Amino acid sequence: MKQIFNEEDIEKKIFDDRWVKFAFGPGGMIKTENLNMGITEFSKGKTSLAHSHDVDEALYIISGKGSAKINEVTHSIRAGDFIHIPRGSEHTMITDQKSKLKIFFVFSGTTKIKY
Repeated sequence: MKQIFNEEDIEKKIFDDRWVKFAFGPGGMIKTENLNMGITEFSKGKTSLAHSHDVDEALYIISGKGSAKINEVTHSIRAGDFIHIPRGSEHTMITDQKSKLKIFFVFSGTTKIKY
């Protein structure tokens, strides 16, 4: 099993609202059940699908700016921000019209993403 790899080695998975590179997780470069980690990017002027997880999630904004809506409260976000999304919290990301939003994410435990 490969233990060290580069972001460029990870297959990009395309979704309606973003692309994702899963480093770890059921669909990751390294298959794990209790750890999900990767990078995602939203195009300019996009709103992600509202969803929640059965576990806490941590995000780090790598680049761009926009908003994070967590349980009906909207927060302005930008590069360098850390975000904690508590377990069961419905959340969505909204990008600025002039800026993509690239995010590092991590969450643990067996997860089910609820849309």
